[in-house]
Amino acid sequence: MATYGTVARSIIQNVLGNDGEKMQSIEARFTGHVFPGENLEISVWKEQNKLLFEATVVERKTKAIVGVITVRESPKL
Repeated sequence: MATYGTVARSIIQNVLGNDGEKMQSIEARFTGHVFPGENLEISVWKEQNKLLFEATVVERKTKAIVGVITVRESPKL
């Protein structure tokens, strides 16, 4: 479960400007193991108001988690 939180926090910091309020929801599926000390490479791409992501274990080149974050729409004034 630490992988889930680590990936979410990294995306919030680096893509959403460290503003957790922009995240409406997150869904993810574990696809592999992450062992202590392994590094993750996180890829993110945007489709409408969703951020699709996957985290890959660098040392073994295997996917560890895939998911989607729904971003809150900014109110239009």
